[in-house]
Amino acid sequence: MLALVPRRIHWTRLRRIPSPCRLNGWLGAMLLGSALLSTAQQASADVSSAESPVPFTAQYTLVLDGWPDVPITQRISQSGELYIASMEASIKVASGYEQGRFLLKEGQLQPAGYRSGYRLAGIGKDYSREAPEPDETLLPDRQTLLVLLSQQADAQWAAGSCLTGAPCALEYLDHKGRTRTLMYEIQAQESRVAAGQTFRTLRLDTWRKHRDQKHYRLWLAPRWPGLMVALDYLDYEDSPAGEVPKRSAHLTLDRLSSSRRQASP
Repeated sequence: MLALVPRRIHWTRLRRIPSPCRLNGWLGAMLLGSALLSTAQQASADVSSAESPVPFTAQYTLVLDGWPDVPITQRISQSGELYIASMEASIKVASGYEQGRFLLKEGQLQPAGYRSGYRLAGIGKDYSREAPEPDETLLPDRQTLLVLLSQQADAQWAAGSCLTGAPCALEYLDHKGRTRTLMYEIQAQESRVAAGQTFRTLRLDTWRKHRDQKHYRLWLAPRWPGLMVALDYLDYEDSPAGEVPKRSAHLTLDRLSSSRRQASP
């Protein structure tokens, strides 16, 4: 079972791999990701006209140095008024899943529960949060955050906000229920081919507050809230000042299935 694990991997190297690469992170902080930075705008936008979440199943491959390729499955499904956003991944020695539930009320996403679990060599832990009370406000989990980020980024791009040099921020809860802040800049609108389709995407540079040397370059498709067309991991820690480092991990979209017509991605 350990044959696929590179022999030279050791704990010091594991600590250098970004937490998302350790399954409990890659499933989240993409799998992504407190006060706002003083230079940041409040990441709120009118998303009442944004695309509603579309049920889909996406298959990805995560490629990172020193590890076997990791297949990842992402699903967004709907049961009545309840939406379920989930990711799961598995290799020989590790597996994990993360699931966020939310409602859509008057164009606003409302978290409605969360659960996740991670295993490494058979050892792991499960986490869960119940739906909030009617008068309680709850920050989104990491899966719900991907949907919200897609919707808000499209509205903000149209409004000319959250662009390079003027980052925005979104607060969310990690798998342990701790408040985290995702910073992001919308860098460009691009057409990108993946899974046999051409998508209109927004390219975002994202990082977690207080960890600004670890960046995720993320391509989102606004017509598919929550879908990642591609993702690169960039570590600036050892890079010369002013230089963009080579990506040390990347995520590719291999397949996408949905009841939505495929002709207009």
